[in-house]
Amino acid sequence: MDESTVTRGEPYPRCVSTPVVEPVVLLFGGYRLDIPVATDLEDVDAALADPDVALWNPAAHRPGIVPRDRARLWISDRAAWGDDHASWVVRDHDGRVVGAVSVHHLDHAMATGEIGYWLSPAGRGRGLGLAAVVLATRFGFDVLELARIELFHAVENEASCRLALRAGYLHEGTARQSFVYGDGQRHDEHLHARLATDPEPEITLPG
Repeated sequence: MDESTVTRGEPYPRCVSTPVVEPVVLLFGGYRLDIPVATDLEDVDAALADPDVALWNPAAHRPGIVPRDRARLWISDRAAWGDDHASWVVRDHDGRVVGAVSVHHLDHAMATGEIGYWLSPAGRGRGLGLAAVVLATRFGFDVLELARIELFHAVENEASCRLALRAGYLHEGTARQSFVYGDGQRHDEHLHARLATDPEPEITLPG
């Protein structure tokens, strides 16, 4: 995010230090938010090819790169935490990757970020996406010291909207034709957000 004393568009002076955060594994029941590794290649490759993941998560695409190499790059990018993101895969009880969540577009001067997520077909319907978003959000507030985390989803993605609301992300408005999704079309998006001072949502984590 750019900011000046008059209007957006001029670089904001980064007068605050950027926290250095080592990758951390987060546990809930028999599941965990984990750091992706090379042996996750098959799971990630299959997940990125799922039609729903491909449609609503176009950032996972790499034009001109074959799918398997795309998955390999996805793993290396998410495993290498930096000052701009903290990313996890969602591991099932048996260690398979069934989803992903990331707190990204971090702006430490403004103490803001965005959250994104996906679940493979094998991970859906068990509350794993909700748990992943709630845990990653807590990490964003408690460890990354963010004041605000935003969540965008295409208006047509009703399942993501329901998850956002259950995770405590209030609907703040609609951004018109704000993002090009996997179908190559510009879509209106709902903007949701949580503040560090908002109440924690009451959910039951899957065991």
